Amino acid sequence: MGWKIDRVVVGPIQCNCYLISDPVSGQVYLIDPGAESKELIAFLQKKKLALQAVLITHAHIDHVGGIEMLHREFPAPVYYHAGDQFLYENIQMQAQLFGVTPADLQAQQPKTGEASLKDNQTFPFQTGGIRVVHTPGHTPGSVCFYAMGDEAALFTGDTLFEGSIGRTDLWGGSFEQIIQSIKERLFTLQDSVQVLPGHGDATTIGRERKLNPFFQA
Repeated sequence: MGWKIDRVVVGPIQCNCYLISDPVSGQVYLIDPGAESKELIAFLQKKKLALQAVLITHAHIDHVGGIEMLHREFPAPVYYHAGDQFLYENIQMQAQLFGVTPADLQAQQPKTGEASLKDNQTFPFQTGGIRVVHTPGHTPGSVCFYAMGDEAALFTGDTLFEGSIGRTDLWGGSFEQIIQSIKERLFTLQDSVQVLPGHGDATTIGRERKLNPFFQA
């Protein structure tokens, strides 16, 4: 595989922040800096990685809260899907609905970011690439990132978890949409594809297709 994947768990809600890096060039893409994290900044500084872009699976506060802190140190572009723009621009509102402040979740309102992610858009990498897969349901603008190479990996945000799926009772969520997205956009991938979710442990497409209780007859 032409890349290395590291996970840094950030914030009170324990968001999985992933870094996909090329060991030769030092290029890295970062997925979901969900909270302000000195550990994440220190990791990037220590590894001397060249941040190409920050990729956002969806705009819930626990997945975007660390963007500003990161951007001050590493001013790379930040990309998310336009379907989540209303969430991206309203971090304060999101926190209030949980009865907390953004600071309680180690989060700041993002001031940077482009609502430009498109389905099937590809970000180049040393070998293969990272393809955007639009998977509405958890939020209207939820996407997964499919890292294509000798060994494939799928970063699913809060769409698909080990043995579960994302909540659909929040802003713009739809149970019917998330089930359709997973069946038609994710379960069409090979069984061996590693699933790296926004919270919790890794799994595989084959395991979830076979054992995930939301998809059993």
